[in-house]
Amino acid sequence: MIILYEYMVAFDLPKEFDREFISAIPAQRAIINKLMKEGIVTSYALSLENSKLWVVMIAESELEVVQNISAFPIINKTDFTISKLAFHNNANRLVPNFSEN
Repeated sequence: MIILYEYMVAFDLPKEFDREFISAIPAQRAIINKLMKEGIVTSYALSLENSKLWVVMIAESELEVVQNISAFPIINKTDFTISKLAFHNNANRLVPNFSEN
């Protein structure tokens, strides 16, 4: 039986974005969108004011989270911490999808 957990990854972004970092943003967004469609990433938030990025992921282990974020194009320009969550409420998960049928 596979048990899945929610993890929050808090990234410390550079205070100033250089060209290399800025050029990696479209690829970063593409990976996040793919992981969201796959149900791996459930939340993604950015604060430019505080140079922080938060990602909530579903995974079996912290190792799996590290494997997922290692593919992020911005990973080498950031520091991060991973926290296993007891719970994560999300309004989007509470509202059923609308069907036109």
